[in-house]
Amino acid sequence: MLFRFDDFDRTFDLMNQLHRRLDRVVAGERTDGLGQVALHESEDALHLSVDLPGVKEDDLEITLQQEVLTLSGHRAVEVPEGHRPHLRERRPFRFTRSFSLPAAVDPEKARARLEDGVLHLQLGKAEAARPRQITVTAG
Repeated sequence: MLFRFDDFDRTFDLMNQLHRRLDRVVAGERTDGLGQVALHESEDALHLSVDLPGVKEDDLEITLQQEVLTLSGHRAVEVPEGHRPHLRERRPFRFTRSFSLPAAVDPEKARARLEDGVLHLQLGKAEAARPRQITVTAG
């Protein structure tokens, strides 16, 4: 039986993919492509940062329904025409992830920017969710 090197390349590529995926699962990392997430709160807004390596802004959808924020998107990885891949660690992926927000937000005050593979969201709190100062009077 005659084996071609392409057969070995595909076999070892699959084995490497499985090994990396198992490493991520054991380490507790997500395997859907969505990177690390940070959510913090200031007095007037919620701030969310998400690592989205290789995701273009046209391939990203952000929806807000009441206090649930949903991110959906995908990353395409293309091999240039006429090229034959030997190693593929960068994989295409699709993701959808929802977050329950700790406060009501005003959709009109939401701002998003994608910079250097990181999505930055600033979600202005709804007036009803903002802290109020109550004046005490004697009497």
